[in-house]
Amino acid sequence: MGARPFTDTLRAIRFGELQDLLTEELNALTKRCTETGRAGEIVLKIKLKPGKGGQVEILDDLTVKAHKLERGTSIFFATPEGNLQREDPRQMDIAELRQVAAAPAEPLRNVSNG
Repeated sequence: MGARPFTDTLRAIRFGELQDLLTEELNALTKRCTETGRAGEIVLKIKLKPGKGGQVEILDDLTVKAHKLERGTSIFFATPEGNLQREDPRQMDIAELRQVAAAPAEPLRNVSNG
């Protein structure tokens, strides 16, 4: 009898929980890699620990490395009191500043060459 396929053993580890976890993590990593345009990595370590009665304990460790999505930033200004605010405290206020309504536009005219 030849060697048993690795995937058969993988399917049996922790009654299939490892295989399910690998499937979920590969799917999530694929999405993250396509969203970020960056590489990712899944590392599966399997440790075999032989027992005295012929049994072998299998311990697995799964590590997933994915780049985080880039998030935007916010710009704030520090006040002399140590607070943060959106407006620059050094910027002058223009008290007379007001919004002016736009002049009504003339209707478009059709001009023909003739």
